[in-house]
Amino acid sequence: MKNILCRFLTLALLAASLTFSSCAGVSMDIQMNRDGSSRLTLEYRLFRMLENLGKLDGNESMPTLPIGKTDWQRTADRIQGMKLVSFSVKDEKKDFVYKVTLDFDNEKSLLQFLDPSSQRAVINRQNQSGVFDILLLDKPPVYDSDMMDLIAFLSQDYNFSVSFSSPSNSTLILKDANGNPLSASNAKIIPTGKKVSFSTGIMDIFELKDGLRIIFNW
Repeated sequence: MKNILCRFLTLALLAASLTFSSCAGVSMDIQMNRDGSSRLTLEYRLFRMLENLGKLDGNESMPTLPIGKTDWQRTADRIQGMKLVSFSVKDEKKDFVYKVTLDFDNEKSLLQFLDPSSQRAVINRQNQSGVFDILLLDKPPVYDSDMMDLIAFLSQDYNFSVSFSSPSNSTLILKDANGNPLSASNAKIIPTGKKVSFSTGIMDIFELKDGLRIIFNW
């Protein structure tokens, strides 16, 4: 599948290519079950202008953005233990809003989807407790000031968020890519509870110069 900040800032959740041609906003929710199965719900927004990108400048033969249901189903067919539960698209004038729900039979299938490289995410589970460690972003891409101003203008109303829930209480820990504690002053964080979450503006992601790593303990 092609990028959709989509594959969580590579969806590999998650390791993002925050560019002008990326999604305007994305949220991901992971529900972990006692037996290691899980459900992932991904909602992402695309600027309407980007949906027609492939139709411009003689590029009619190029695929348009974003990825459609057929591509999601193709991925589900490829990964053993992954199932496409639902896919929907909503036109909100400014944006197209896509919502995808995926079920995974076990940790291996979830990790294969999130991290095909096997280098950015790991789940260690013992009985009903475990650790889910995700490197979302090594370092944000660097652009010139004009590009950053454009991205800031276009993404000012959009957020990136990720949430996690389990049958028992969970905790959320934020670190940078080097494993140091991360200070995210503008973020909204729920660090403990049955459902924990992290949400921040798209531009705030660019300000995390040392990357972003999220650790869920349950």
